[in-house]
Amino acid sequence: MKKGEAEAAISHLVDKWVEQAKEPWPPDGLHHYSFGTFWTWLQDNYHQYTQFRAVPNARYVAEMWFDRLTKQTWRN
Repeated sequence: MKKGEAEAAISHLVDKWVEQAKEPWPPDGLHHYSFGTFWTWLQDNYHQYTQFRAVPNARYVAEMWFDRLTKQTWRN
């Protein structure tokens, strides 16, 4: 899996996760979305998208993407 492919897929997979987890969407800045919960769901259901090369690691980079998509970049 290439990093760019994973980034494009994760954008769509966040939408799927939100629907399955019944999280409020779109993000309004008031709700806190759990990256740990998303990452576990991603590993359980779409493991291939957690396997890409990144510095320092795939989880860290995916969390940056997740925070951007859920409007939680203030946490970084």
